[in-house]
Amino acid sequence: MKRSFLLPFLLLPLAGCGSILTTKTPAPVYYQPEHEPARVDCGKGFDRGVRVWELSAAHPYNRPEMVVTMPGGEVRFSSAYQWVASPGAMVADELARDLGTGNLFPLVVSGDNPLVVPLDLTGRVDRFAWVQENGASHAALTVETSLVETGVSRKVLFRKVYDLRSGDFARDNSALFARAMGGLMARLSEELRRDLCQAAAGEPR
Repeated sequence: MKRSFLLPFLLLPLAGCGSILTTKTPAPVYYQPEHEPARVDCGKGFDRGVRVWELSAAHPYNRPEMVVTMPGGEVRFSSAYQWVASPGAMVADELARDLGTGNLFPLVVSGDNPLVVPLDLTGRVDRFAWVQENGASHAALTVETSLVETGVSRKVLFRKVYDLRSGDFARDNSALFARAMGGLMARLSEELRRDLCQAAAGEPR
């Protein structure tokens, strides 16, 4: 990444157990937003396998550092509190796991799997942030997803943008942020699977 991309942003750390920002930089603490997938019953799923690719991400969400957006458009990164991987990789991993439950697809593989499958699930993370506004903080997740037939035509079978936000945190805390983001990823997974089930019902057989 070119250094010039970082100029509009302040590089300051997040606090884990106190106020949201601090001048100290302790050893990094890593977080994995986790959730248990909700059950989604699908009467008529797709009859083809799908590959879930790592999602791309708009700057500044293409890096593992936690991102805080402030009033007025200011963006801050944390060197002390980070995700275990980039948001696009984490979202893709969770979706691949959850899409493998139920009967929505007969086979779900990740991007590096050598098996040939006829469908691709791709997407982009447009927001994966700790948002401070109006004296409160919440998590925000915006993801665009597409289901596409592979091959020459690359026919788009489904496309939707999911724009989600959590409730306000009880206090500024990186662990609470990670927990809230896990809840948003659970909602994304459930809503996407329900929408894909509807798309599958309209598929010609």
